[in-house]
Amino acid sequence: MINNDQIIQTFWSKRFFILKVLFIFLLLGLVVALFTPKKYISKTVILPQVSSPQGLGKKLGGFARLVGIDIGGENKNEIYPTLYPVVAKSNPFRRQILNTSVNKGSGDSETIKNYLNNARLKGPGDYAKEYTLGLPSKIVGLFKSEDGNVSIQADSSLFSYSKDEKKYFDYLEENVTVAFNEVEGYIEIQAIMPDALPAAQLTKNVQELLQEYIIELNISKAKDELAYLEKRVQEADSVYKETRDRFGSFRDRNKNYISSVTENRYEVLRTENELAYNVYSQLASQLESAKLQVKRDTPIFTVLKPVTVPLEPAGPNKALIIFIYLFFGFLFSSAVIISKLYWPEIKARYLSSPKS
Repeated sequence: MINNDQIIQTFWSKRFFILKVLFIFLLLGLVVALFTPKKYISKTVILPQVSSPQGLGKKLGGFARLVGIDIGGENKNEIYPTLYPVVAKSNPFRRQILNTSVNKGSGDSETIKNYLNNARLKGPGDYAKEYTLGLPSKIVGLFKSEDGNVSIQADSSLFSYSKDEKKYFDYLEENVTVAFNEVEGYIEIQAIMPDALPAAQLTKNVQELLQEYIIELNISKAKDELAYLEKRVQEADSVYKETRDRFGSFRDRNKNYISSVTENRYEVLRTENELAYNVYSQLASQLESAKLQVKRDTPIFTVLKPVTVPLEPAGPNKALIIFIYLFFGFLFSSAVIISKLYWPEIKARYLSSPKS
């Protein structure tokens, strides 16, 4: 039976083996720490100011809408701040983000998609994880269909993307965060990139595009109504001018000629002109109301914390990486020593053939 003294003695006798293993793992840790890409984090905080209800419960209504509760009497098309992260995670939104521009400070800009394609995004540790823990999924992927660029032409309302795009979508999924603070009611946007300036630019791009998305979604119904009224006002204006000119022309031609026929015609034209003017006036009033509605439905975003270019990388933590590799090196060497120590006993007890 092996006791603690034997274990300690064995470890002491194998101390040079442990040091060799630790040295090897130290070298591995140094390689991983040195070649793991840097990560720069840039953040911004914005406060969406949603449209205010009228009358009783104004403050309560504003708070309710911030947390996604509809108490009635509001713009039914309004996108609540609780849904902003959902919008930011949609693939159509991500596709537009990939088409926005960044630069490294040299003056030449490129799309985020091209930047990510040229940047070194993975380090040795990522590849080790990909081909160890992620190996089963890679093997399964070998047996799947290679047709990854399916294009849907029959129905343009369906969103489709390729395997190549999915790679970039996955990167944005991991490195771009849009979070809603339910307590304070603000939106925090964060982006991680291998370079400082692109990290800040990506954060700014996400902020601006998200605001454009939300504004467009919020005012879509009001804009449609505005466009409809603009056409109707143009038509009513044309009809009014036509009836006005016809009425004026008739009045000028029959200024000194009075008869029951001309009087009847005069009244008909005057009535048509007044009716056309009333229709035009009402539509023009509705048009002004529609313009005000678009402004009311347009959310206002207050920047509480502007986007800043990070000075120092947020990762990787090289000291922690080296410590982890040394720790696993010690575990590995200890496992080897203990297995060799207990192997003769295990072999004798469980694997030896029973004597006849």
